[in-house]
Amino acid sequence: VYPVDFAVPSSQLSTLSASPSTIRMPVSSRSADHEYGKLFENQGQIPRLPVPDLNATLAKYAESLEPLLPADKFAHSKRAIEEFGKSELGMELQRRLEARAADPSIANWLEEWWNNLSYMGYRDPLIPYVSYHYSFNDDPECVRPNQRAAKIVCAAISFRKMLVDGTLEPEMAKDKPLCSHSYKFMFNACRIPDKPSDHCRTVEYSGNETMVVARSGQFFSFAFIRNGVPLSMAEIEATLDQIVSVADSNAAVPVGLLTADNRDSWAEARNTLLKASP
Repeated sequence: VYPVDFAVPSSQLSTLSASPSTIRMPVSSRSADHEYGKLFENQGQIPRLPVPDLNATLAKYAESLEPLLPADKFAHSKRAIEEFGKSELGMELQRRLEARAADPSIANWLEEWWNNLSYMGYRDPLIPYVSYHYSFNDDPECVRPNQRAAKIVCAAISFRKMLVDGTLEPEMAKDKPLCSHSYKFMFNACRIPDKPSDHCRTVEYSGNETMVVARSGQFFSFAFIRNGVPLSMAEIEATLDQIVSVADSNAAVPVGLLTADNRDSWAEARNTLLKASP
């Protein structure tokens, strides 16, 4: 990762590209007291996720199986489902689910399992099996790619500022606030490949006002706040221009490709890279 300073003279660009340094995110998590401001003021009023009745769950499961199985196999599965619903095991597991949902220390009984089984523990490559991409409508005011990128970055910085200073309003469903928990992982958060399951690393907002730019197999970082003031769109555009110039004039080993591998393979490759890092 190459740290980039705004307005670096062109004569120093080669020096800049020849002095890589790795961004090391501290292994820490933000405490719950960072949930402040308008975005989180209604969190305590949001209803808890209910546990469906066991019979309702089993009926939904049988309904989901029917279009996938031939008639004889579906009939066999339906008998097994009915037997499970009447068994002591089925009723005991339902009681455990209800107890978990009632535990005041667990905000959502499903969240941990869902995040692990559907996301963090999923071993296939994130692209294209999990992650999707964002696209933006054309902006007639932007004539250069870096100008467009700078404008999007400025919008993201403004949004982040509202999140950090507590002025961001919660999303609403008519007159009811929606849960804002996921906003905690929108900025200053990173998914770390690991075995048997990935994990999330977060850092405090203050003192970590940097962004990373990928270009031509190389990664650059720069601070988007200088002396307490966010960079202007023109400053960000100029910084992106410098990054493009440096990246396109230097060859690099495309280590970024490793992130698109199976998660176990990427975790092993990442550990190898970290051990080799000076």
